[in-house]
Amino acid sequence: MWTKRESSHNRLNVLVCFVGTFTLFLIGSWAVLVLLSSTTRVLPRNAQGGPLTLALAATLSVVVSLIGIPIGFTYMYFFGGVVSTKAIKLYLFITKGTHVIGSKTSELSAIQASRGLKLKLRRQIMYFGFILAVVVPFATYEAKHKDLPFFSPLAPTTDIVTLITQDFITLTMTASLMLPLVALALPYFGGLRLRSIDVGPFHTTVLSMVVGASGGFALLYTALTQPILSVLAYIFFLLIGVCWCFALGCNLGAEPANRHITRMVLAEKVSSRVVSSKIWLENPPGKFREV
Repeated sequence: MWTKRESSHNRLNVLVCFVGTFTLFLIGSWAVLVLLSSTTRVLPRNAQGGPLTLALAATLSVVVSLIGIPIGFTYMYFFGGVVSTKAIKLYLFITKGTHVIGSKTSELSAIQASRGLKLKLRRQIMYFGFILAVVVPFATYEAKHKDLPFFSPLAPTTDIVTLITQDFITLTMTASLMLPLVALALPYFGGLRLRSIDVGPFHTTVLSMVVGASGGFALLYTALTQPILSVLAYIFFLLIGVCWCFALGCNLGAEPANRHITRMVLAEKVSSRVVSSKIWLENPPGKFREV
């Protein structure tokens, strides 16, 4: 009964995420067409705004999803699952930390024994926010310096949907290069409860550094270049669908990444820097007792 209920809930989450994908690309398509209609690269005379926006949103939802979701999944599993355990050891070595612990071994064992992929809406929104906060500032910088092609020149006889889709593919591939550092910390926000005693939480440190650097860069860049707010808003609308697909892939990859991390942690020797004890209980709060 529980399995059927969980499967039904997961299917509902998939539907909500797919509807969200189309909605965000619909917003982005509208922003693209508004920009094109207000520049010298006018749309074809026979182009109808409403149907063209829907067609572009549907095309981008399929094409970018087929690219962005696998990229997000791969980055999440490799950087979030495989590389993160190595990064934790390096982090603890530099900060002279001694533990990464799980409050309950049964929770880690349950994660290790789990199967399949799970799509959680809360996790999706969380990942989406982190990824968007990192991708948008650097995309703004690259767009300003002409390093990131957005759109090809249009002619009255050109297939606008095809041209814009090709540029979105380039945009997706370029934006994906900013994901590895974010993916390094994201699994720990997806249900895996590991933390260190002697130093601050690894995932919080990484995300604070990455998101803080992105935010600081965005503020500094804005102060120095004074970009037009409408341009910033346009890039934001342009990227929300792409970042949503990255978050969707990371969301799907969170469970396999968590299982890999759990296997690595449970396999560590008691004397290692990563785990000094397999079972710790926090009772009362703030005081840890080995069981």
